[in-house]
Amino acid sequence: MPFSPWPLLGASIMRLSLLISLFAVGSLSAQGFTPEEAVKRMQLPEGFTAKAVATEPMIRQPLSISFDEKGRMWVLQYLQYPNPAGLKAVKQDQYLRTVWDKVPEPPPKGPKGLDRITICYEPDAEGRFTKSKDFVSGLNLATGFCIGGGGVYVVQPPYLLFYPDKDHDDVPDGDPEVCLAGFGMEDSHSYANSLQWGPDGWLYGAHGSTVTAKIKNPANLKEELEFQQGIWRYHPKTKQFELFAEGGGNTYGLDFDKHGQCIAGTNFGGSAMLHHVQGAYYVKGFSKHGPLHNPHTYGYFEHVPYKNFKGGHVTCGGIVYQADAYPKEFHDQYIAANLLSNAIYWHKMTPKGSTFTAEHGGDLLVGNDTWFRPVDCFLGPDGSVYVADWYDKRAAHLDPIDNWDKTNGRIYKIEYKSEPS
Repeated sequence: MPFSPWPLLGASIMRLSLLISLFAVGSLSAQGFTPEEAVKRMQLPEGFTAKAVATEPMIRQPLSISFDEKGRMWVLQYLQYPNPAGLKAVKQDQYLRTVWDKVPEPPPKGPKGLDRITICYEPDAEGRFTKSKDFVSGLNLATGFCIGGGGVYVVQPPYLLFYPDKDHDDVPDGDPEVCLAGFGMEDSHSYANSLQWGPDGWLYGAHGSTVTAKIKNPANLKEELEFQQGIWRYHPKTKQFELFAEGGGNTYGLDFDKHGQCIAGTNFGGSAMLHHVQGAYYVKGFSKHGPLHNPHTYGYFEHVPYKNFKGGHVTCGGIVYQADAYPKEFHDQYIAANLLSNAIYWHKMTPKGSTFTAEHGGDLLVGNDTWFRPVDCFLGPDGSVYVADWYDKRAAHLDPIDNWDKTNGRIYKIEYKSEPS
């Protein structure tokens, strides 16, 4: 890491803190509450229950989850965070944007990291997965994945990769195909993320704020598209890449409603979501990230207007609930994690003209545990919402010391059972 800006005394304290942190991480495992204790502390509405379906040591540092056609749960374990393996920092600015000494080659030639995509299967009578196996390991700050097209798409900046598995034996058929290159790497808190199939057959992803993408057009390598915040998409058959919408904050998580409208999370306080429309431009932190890249925008759209906002400013991993296992008031509403409030909230969305307004609908899960760090929600095959819990005392990333607790992580299932009439 770059030299500390602290004076000598501050640097000495910083080194002492590092030694203490390393000793603590090395001597303790599964800090905080056990999964069983954590579940007992959770507060849910009447009729709802939560259960841990995958925990440490099977799963650690879960970042994203998905399900395949067999009902197996796939989990991206983000163990390499916060810095890429095999690279050295050359310089860093006040926003933690880092210049690295080189651009890594794609797998398998590039440096191997600790990240992995793990398949969890064979649930017991309580729904807890009893077995697991890795589909791929050695990933280096992989921030999203999506199953489909005869394999698995993985975003590992600067690349969008495709691991073929045409025989469905859970082993990649060979080295990954590089679909795209040029996603920004300056800040791992803002990497391209949240791969999701759109209703139009395109593969969609979000892009954060403090990294700059410079994507070469696969159809014309002389063309380069530069942007920071926004929603992007890639067509697997035509190999076409587009910036779907620019702006919107440090986005993590996106989903589509039943009409194909794109809804994404945000780190802007006072609102929980953006409604991204193709070709539109949205508010950015202009003083920090610069202007919109199209000089002829002449304005931008704001977040979805919101009433009675509750919680911290980071709303992430949200989904539009499109199943019937929950009561009707949840149908077509936005369920999302609030990282800083240690909670899962649901947000009532009301159509208004060509867009929406929103308000706080209620608490779905309150952790009552400062270590509960929900980062992703996903709709399971039975209509229940599954939650990826990073589980860590620490949430802020401003301290460059890597003292995150990498011994634990949980996946919870939120079930609903109505009382018999």
